Amino acid sequence: MTCQEFGSILEKEGKAIYTFCRQLTSSRDEADELYQETMLIAMEKCSKIDRGGNPKSFLMGIAVKCFKNQRRKIARRQRIAPQDSMDDESYTLNIADSGLTPEEQYITEELCGLVRMEIASLKEKYRLPVYMFYSAEMSIEEIAKALHIPKGTIKSRLYTARTIIKEKLEDYGYEM
Repeated sequence: MTCQEFGSILEKEGKAIYTFCRQLTSSRDEADELYQETMLIAMEKCSKIDRGGNPKSFLMGIAVKCFKNQRRKIARRQRIAPQDSMDDESYTLNIADSGLTPEEQYITEELCGLVRMEIASLKEKYRLPVYMFYSAEMSIEEIAKALHIPKGTIKSRLYTARTIIKEKLEDYGYEM
């Protein structure tokens, strides 16, 4: 694959990759760093990207590997020299022009915040497929290929994640 072809793939899939990085890290600075690292590695492996195949899945796989490597580095550093973490701004949902009443808008924002919080609290093996399926809009097959695990495992993890989130939301008083 040439640099021009890679540029066109980046133009087409770049926003989805960045959004995925943003949700994985939940911090704009960390997402920028992860996205840049992903694109650098993708440029190095440019010849391995199959234009006829699914380049988005390939790029998501690189992002996941970079994310896991960053988490390992952070954990290693924390074991050596523990530091307090600082919270970044939270993700907000813009539903101002949705035609909802203020009460409905508040309830929707609250529910979205709870769902985001519960997704973030899931184990990584459940959280990654959820982000890939719902945020990056990847198919089960694409997720399986990117994470190098069977399709059945992805389906099972998505089902388990949805069940956990549903139970937690019911604990908060929301009926599903």
